[in-house]
Formats: sequence, C-alpha cells, structure tokens
Amino acid sequence: MYMLTTLVFTLLAVLFSRSRAEVTSSSKAGLAWGGNNNEIAQFTSTGKVSWYYTWSPKSYVPDTNIEFVPMLWGGRQTNEFSSTINDTVAGGGVTAVLGMNEYVALSLRSSFHVDVLLFRPQETQQSNLTPSEGADMWKTYIEPLHSRFEGVRLGSPAPSGAPSGKTWLQQFLTECDACTVDFIALHWYDINSTQFISYLQDFHETFDRPIWVTEWACQNFNDANNQCSEEEIEVFLNVTQSFMDNADWVERYAWFGAMTDLQGVNQDDALMNSDGDINSLGKQYTGDEDNIPHGMSDGGHSNSLPATSVRWLLWTFFFLHFAPILAI
Repeated sequence: MYMLTTLVFTLLAVLFSRSRAEVTSSSKAGLAWGGNNNEIAQFTSTGKVSWYYTWSPKSYVPDTNIEFVPMLWGGRQTNEFSSTINDTVAGGGVTAVLGMNEYVALSLRSSFHVDVLLFRPQETQQSNLTPSEGADMWKTYIEPLHSRFEGVRLGSPAPSGAPSGKTWLQQFLTECDACTVDFIALHWYDINSTQFISYLQDFHETFDRPIWVTEWACQNFNDANNQCSEEEIEVFLNVTQSFMDNADWVERYAWFGAMTDLQGVNQDDALMNSDGDINSLGKQYTGDEDNIPHGMSDGGHSNSLPATSVRWLLWTFFFLHFAPILAI
C-alpha cells in the first residue's frame, strides 16, 4: 500500500511539474516590427526570434540575420506590392508571404515615414472588403507567387478575433477554393489565455491548416478600465507562448508589439521601452531565462496556467479511485 501511495504521488508531482508553462527553445517567435530605427539585433541574440514582418512588402531593416516575411496589407498597397514583391522574394531568404491584414483603424507613423493603415477585412465600417473582393485581390496579386517562386508558402488574410472574422475567412476560402492557402494567419486580442488557446484550436480544427498568429496581446478592447497589469501580461505571454511553442500545428507567432508606441493597445504590452531598448517583457519573449515567470497569480483575468484544470482533474481522479483503496 505504501508503494502504491508513493507511486500515485510521484506521478502527480511529475504531471504538476510538467504542466507548468515554460518557454522552450523553439524558434517560432517573430517580430511585428513597427519600423522604428531601433536595433532589431537586440531581439535576435538568443536565437528564439527567427523572422519578422512590417505590414508591407518592404523589409525596412538592413543587415539582419532573421527572415523577412512580406505582406500585402490591402487595397491601398497593391501598387507598392506589385512593384516590389518580385524583387523582394527573388532576393532570397523569403519562404512565405502573408495575405491581407487586419487590426484597428489607426495610422502607425513610423520613423521611416510610412503610414501603416490596418483594417478588419470583414468589417464594413473599416475597409469594407467582402470575401469575394478579398478573393479577387488574392487571385490577382498573391496566387501568382505560387507558380512564380517554388517553395514560397502563402498565408491567408488575417481576420480579427470577432466572430465575424471566422465567417469571413470561411467565405473567402469558398470564393477562393482553387487558391493556394498554405497556412492560416490570425489575430487575437483579449485578456484570457484559456480563451486564446481555445480560439487557436478551433481555427486549426475548422480550417485544417497550420496556424500563424501574426498579432496577439493581453489587451481588453471591451473595457478600457480593465487592462492587464504588467505581471498579468507576463503570465499571459508565458502561458500562450508556451502553448504555441509546444503545439506542432502552430508554425509561427508574433506578439504585438515590437515598437515604442502601441497606439491603441495597452502600452505595457510593448517589447521595448520608450527609448527603443528591449525591456523585461521583450527579454522574456526572446527566451531570456532570467525573465520567464513561473507560478504567478493571474490577477483575476483567468490567465492561470492551463495546468489548473488538469490539477483539479488529477486530484479528483486520485480521491475517487484511490481513496477507497487507501482506506482499507
């Protein structure tokens, strides 16, 4: 009986320890790079960050050792995309191209003087881009890259996290049924890590393709007075990043954001300080072990580790199945 009890508690301890969220050495991490004149190399020294994008077909970053992923942002960018994408891909090192982008209706004016007007492709008060219009844009500007450049993969338009986003993408894929969509790009903003994980799982099961999360952060767009604290952001990032690092169907991800001014998103989500230097959250994101939190409270935002429910299930299993035996 003593051996049985010891075995049970040993198994529980192992499961508990393994359920703690720990950022791995995976190199899936990327940078949603705002184009500042800040040194991108400060994010790449650990080897965890392997790629970046700029909401544009242009890289704007000279002399970097990580991969650039060009994007067709939307209708206002088609001329720039058409005139530069071939040279960008032919220049070497490009393995993927991102489709049309979403976020919020705002202008991020970077230090290289480019207005990045981000939009929700499925929402009429924003770009008013229907699934049919999105499919036409894809067929004209993105699909030809599949035959033109061998091995370059194409990522879907990234709808918002609103329920209409999933519907828009489903309709887009119906309209573009002969198109080459190698992976699904998506964005997600909220404060609940469990809901984030469920959202990713649902998209993966629905579309049966690998996932790229090209924007996500601990941001409450429903209640501006109920934003995540710095500690809650650290836990949220730790839990969600760890999940994606360990989910083989999540190929890449990029936190929002690697810029000094997040313009509309909780500034505590920034990976750099106001001077453009990597901060503690940035170091955590890039895999600096001294900046990875463990066992923090979620502060009431339900950012508790996914292990929480596992622990309750394990204890319930233990008492239901072993307590009667131990009581004999």
